[in-house]
Amino acid sequence: MLIIIVKFAVAILIVVGVLFLLRHFHREIRGDGSMSSPRMDTKQSSSESAHELESFIAAYRREKEATSAPEPVPAVTSWSARKSFLAPPTKLCFMVLKTALPDHHVFCNARLVDALELHAGHPLAQAPIDIVVCNKDLAPIAAIDVCNVHERNTPAEREKSERLQSAGIRHLRFTPNAIPKPAEIRDLIYRA
Repeated sequence: MLIIIVKFAVAILIVVGVLFLLRHFHREIRGDGSMSSPRMDTKQSSSESAHELESFIAAYRREKEATSAPEPVPAVTSWSARKSFLAPPTKLCFMVLKTALPDHHVFCNARLVDALELHAGHPLAQAPIDIVVCNKDLAPIAAIDVCNVHERNTPAEREKSERLQSAGIRHLRFTPNAIPKPAEIRDLIYRA
């Protein structure tokens, strides 16, 4: 009799566990969970993306105004994740590109060797590129740096730009305060 009760209790636990997992997967598929629905309407997705971009731009401007005076840097006492993977101007540029070019792939914090066929020992191989835009086949079509004007005129930056241009990759440089709007990005990348 005791064995039957134990078997019955185990069976109930298994059924409850399976029902819980089914409910969890059902919520994930419907989009009620932490993941979004894979069948989102593209118009809804782009409008949400545009709204997210506008919210980010407003927050970026508020943060920029609030942080006009530099704060003292506290000593690091423990390791923690950064608030953002990208610096605010680069993040803004990334979001503008994702909004303007939804059919492209956008990568951040790349190196010149990632976009060009260079030997790893080349002096410019590790030169940073803030953002690389690739077409649907993952071929690089544009390299974008968000930098101040005085950072553009170094010999290494000029050579990096020349190498990108000669490989057929458009090299664009935006200043942090002059990042173009989504409507202008496609023209800047694809203009002849």
